[in-house]
Amino acid sequence: MNGALDEPAIILLCATLASALVVVEIALPTLGLAGAIGTVSALLAMIGIDRANAVWWPLLGSVLAVVVWSALVLSRRRSRAAELTALAAYAAGSAGFAIAKEDAPAFGVAVACAIALALAFPPLHRGATRLMNAPAQVGMDAFVGMTARVDRWQDGMGVVLLQGTRWGATSGEPLSLGEGDEVTVVGSHGNTIEIAPGPGAVHPPQPPTTPEPKPTEEHQ
Repeated sequence: MNGALDEPAIILLCATLASALVVVEIALPTLGLAGAIGTVSALLAMIGIDRANAVWWPLLGSVLAVVVWSALVLSRRRSRAAELTALAAYAAGSAGFAIAKEDAPAFGVAVACAIALALAFPPLHRGATRLMNAPAQVGMDAFVGMTARVDRWQDGMGVVLLQGTRWGATSGEPLSLGEGDEVTVVGSHGNTIEIAPGPGAVHPPQPPTTPEPKPTEEHQ
């Protein structure tokens, strides 16, 4: 391994792997696995750069690429201009590293990795976006959208039956509810859920309002 770290192509592979795994860690839940492997890869790349006395600054292009790709993932948006910028930054940095070392295998690695990253980012972005947009599966947020039945209700507060469990509930609007009425969960506050009208909810009648008479002008 020590001898391999002297090779510019291996150094570039480690740097590329570190960059890619950082983006994967941000995009998908890996319980830190991708981040840990990426950190080890980055350390190996730095050790190799030091051993080979290589010019390291072109690899800052990989850092810029990671920043742009990560921003696109977190924003859940695609931008052709931003993706091309990230790819160009990576390609220029890795190719510049290979050229500085005058190493043909490293240049080949730079070209191959640039192509692989360009092909891998779109499906990674789609997967991350689907995951981020998916409804919550745990916690109180997982109840949003579900139907509950009223157990008891008075003055805008009460208890509802949701999935076999009784929960304290409130409503953001006045509702006339009776036992067994259906309501929809729209949010939560601590351990209290917020409900909205369902098929059994009725708005209480509002007292009619009589418009005030307009003042009339008295003519002399």
